[in-house]
Amino acid sequence: MAKIIGRRGRAPVAAALAGIFLASCSGGSTPGALGPAANPSLGGAAPNANARVREDRVAANGLHSAARNRPGSIAGANGWLRPDAMAGKNLIYSGSYDANSITIYSSKGKNPPPIGTITAGLSNPERLFVDKQLKLYATNIGNNTIVAYKPGGTSPSLTISDGVNSPTGVVVGGDGTVYCANVGNDTVTSYKKGKTKVALTISLGNATPENLAVDAHNNLYVAYEGGTRGSGVIEYPPGQTSGTDLNLVVGDVSAVEVDRQGNVIIIDGSGPSIDVFPAGATKPSKAIPVPAGSPFELSLGKSEKQLYASVEVGLGWAIQEVAYPNGKVLKTKISNSAGEWPLAVSPDNAL
Repeated sequence: MAKIIGRRGRAPVAAALAGIFLASCSGGSTPGALGPAANPSLGGAAPNANARVREDRVAANGLHSAARNRPGSIAGANGWLRPDAMAGKNLIYSGSYDANSITIYSSKGKNPPPIGTITAGLSNPERLFVDKQLKLYATNIGNNTIVAYKPGGTSPSLTISDGVNSPTGVVVGGDGTVYCANVGNDTVTSYKKGKTKVALTISLGNATPENLAVDAHNNLYVAYEGGTRGSGVIEYPPGQTSGTDLNLVVGDVSAVEVDRQGNVIIIDGSGPSIDVFPAGATKPSKAIPVPAGSPFELSLGKSEKQLYASVEVGLGWAIQEVAYPNGKVLKTKISNSAGEWPLAVSPDNAL
């Protein structure tokens, strides 16, 4: 049996479109394409948070074409940027897997209008990350690449394809090392700063890497599905291929962050909740419930006072802001995001 790619059970675009058509005719979902799908090779159950009628969100992304003509924007075939987006600061990036785009918002205020988009170099973007130089990174499931954009750029300044196999998570360490989670062959590959050839490969064996984080000491954290625990987080010292399972008590990890104090923050889709694990603890000291919708991605701001989460609500996606570390849900930051699950903020808490 062919391996199901990604925790959403994604298939190639042509098959996905066929799945949409069949689902719309039958009123059901198509396992292995768009609907919830278990991975028989891992013995797991269907993921909790699951994208549903995706063509509706693609149609909603029509706002991009109108926004390109906003006064003061710099438009082009690769997207458009307003001056406040070009600075690369105080931004929220919301990616669309379906529309092959990243929409940029100001992090100030509630429901801010888009101030830019990026389209060049994107092919079903899955995850986003912003490094300490404010470069934006995106993983592309559609063409097996990682692309990076300098602040103010709408075309990739760096493209990595060596060793990339159905990439999900991406993170950049404080030393500039780029890490990529590959669900196609259950590995994590690393790349030295500015390089495009694999420097190190970590094999997870019978577990599938989903998301990545680094801490202030450049330790790597890999959120995984499968294995003997079903889901969890493994910590790897810098440059090492053997790690330690943190034995976190979780149900279904979809995202992981680490703050400057070493607290591990995850989204547990089985709650759904945002859980905070103090360094060395296996049970969370805090479980922040997500009252509506299914959360997928996390991004922790540089001040570490706000967490942002992409949350599926009905047929659309919202971006919620959570006070950190007290866990109070501040507000719905963007109630109808032009993107879906991929999310990053700038400046990030890149350590």
